[in-house]
Amino acid sequence: MPIMIHAIDQDAASSQLLKISGKDFRQMMNDLHEFGFQAINMQQMADFMYNNAKIPPRSVLLIVDDRAYAEKFNTHFRGYFEDWGWPVVNAYIGLDERPDLWAENAALSAEGWVDYESHGYIHNTPITDSSTDEYITAELSGAMTSIQKYMNKTPIAYIWPGGGFSRRAVELAPQLGYQLGFTVNPRGPVMYNWIPQADAYNASNPYAIPETPTGNPLMTIPRYADINARGELDNVRQISEQAAAYAEQNKATELEYYDIVCAPTYGPIPPAQ
Repeated sequence: MPIMIHAIDQDAASSQLLKISGKDFRQMMNDLHEFGFQAINMQQMADFMYNNAKIPPRSVLLIVDDRAYAEKFNTHFRGYFEDWGWPVVNAYIGLDERPDLWAENAALSAEGWVDYESHGYIHNTPITDSSTDEYITAELSGAMTSIQKYMNKTPIAYIWPGGGFSRRAVELAPQLGYQLGFTVNPRGPVMYNWIPQADAYNASNPYAIPETPTGNPLMTIPRYADINARGELDNVRQISEQAAAYAEQNKATELEYYDIVCAPTYGPIPPAQ
């Protein structure tokens, strides 16, 4: 369950678009924990999506968009890491400025529990179908280069600034080394080999860009907004349980198929760990 988080207003009486109140944020985190979710980092997400590597049955990917002082993570997220072992992902803007912010965040990155990924270089101009290859490449590669420079790591995910992407951008991103991309479209939870996508614009959410035409679901993974995530937990739980039941129902047939078709080439399935 990827969740998009922007501003957290500690003192706000209520949440609003792109700004969740401190009370609602804490309630969201507690509800996730009570529903049995566990937070993962981006490498775990990539290993799962590409290789079906084992992750918790109910996993949440907490992605905080944009740059911030280290205080934001220390105040709002460190306690969850210390109490529950939950990491957090920061979609970081790559523009090479504000050395004070870079230094603070590089220190958090070195601690290992804040996972920094790319969120554009200039960032404030979302990619569209009319964006040139030069601009797209500059946004993708500039963000990567800055994180490599200041944080001594290579990001593997691109969180599309403003939710803007195009078929050409989705084609170029993997060529530059990105394995995953994230939209702002709230399509639903994801599973291995199952990423909800849309073929066309929908009047109920006209700002959600259709993903199917880009041809690569791994680069257009949906995210829930933080202010709506709590209301989706039971729906996500039901989807998870239905998927598990379907897998169990078809397990014997699939194992028989593997033994007949695949085992002669790949060998027997190793025992569960």
